[in-house]
Amino acid sequence: MLEHPKTYKRSNTQVSRFLKRDRDERGVASTVGTIMALLVFLTFLTLFTNSYIPVWMVDNERTHMNTVMVQFGNLKSDVDGLIVNAEVTGRTDLNMFAPITLGANGIPIFASATAGQLIYAPYITGMSALNVSFQYKLGNNLRWVFDNGGGMVQLYAPNRYYVQQWVAFENGAIIVKQLDGQTVRAFPSLDITKTASNSQLNVSWTSVDFIGVNSTIAGTSTAGLNIDLIYFDSQVYDNGTNPSIPALRKDMNVTLAFKTQYGQAWYIYLNNYLKTPLNNLVNNTDYVLSHNADYSLVTLKLMKISYFTQNKAIVQISVQMS
Repeated sequence: MLEHPKTYKRSNTQVSRFLKRDRDERGVASTVGTIMALLVFLTFLTLFTNSYIPVWMVDNERTHMNTVMVQFGNLKSDVDGLIVNAEVTGRTDLNMFAPITLGANGIPIFASATAGQLIYAPYITGMSALNVSFQYKLGNNLRWVFDNGGGMVQLYAPNRYYVQQWVAFENGAIIVKQLDGQTVRAFPSLDITKTASNSQLNVSWTSVDFIGVNSTIAGTSTAGLNIDLIYFDSQVYDNGTNPSIPALRKDMNVTLAFKTQYGQAWYIYLNNYLKTPLNNLVNNTDYVLSHNADYSLVTLKLMKISYFTQNKAIVQISVQMS
């Protein structure tokens, strides 16, 4: 007699456990895969943000500072051009426009733009000032001259990746300042020559004095400077005697007193210029250069001057956002 094979049936409980275990294993594998993919993505994102973004932003901020240097150079060129035009033609009815880029570009999503601050400070604010004083002979009388001026245009760039910098146009010079030092990048109009015959000095100095409204703007866009030469005058002063006859010669002294935030730069520039072998100047004989404790006041006294040419330009600047 044939027997039917026995059949075994799994209970519903056993089937449910098997299906659940299979789903759990597949769920764990999917979760692990997702986590691994996220880790790979985060690794590349961290590498991008920690390495590539800073390099990119350093390049952006360095490019911005290079652009600012060119723009300040153009600003000086515009002012010098107006002075030359006024000296040649006697006209001061021309004006110029100079753009200044305030901030550096950012990187969308990852890094914001770096804002900058532009300050226009006329000499009446006291932030930047120059006093020129001297005594000259007019006939049989001695006359004192005291001339006050100065002022500056300054851009402060608080760079986050590149070095922080201040760039200023002051007394006809372009100055760059960093936390570790400062220097004059474009020289002012100062010329000193020493005549071999009588060891006296011929000095020429051009004062660029800013007037107008004190203005401060900040942002990342471009500001515009409207430049207007209001007044220009050139005077030549001498010691009133024949310098070839020592008995008749009278010494004329000229003192330039710089009140400035860039005293170290001015002191270094003047010291290097005065010690140039071509000038052949002698310290404490032809000049005395000094400064106070924090370099906020730098004083240059030039002695034994035969002729002093003083050029004075009064410039008005108005600042506008483009």
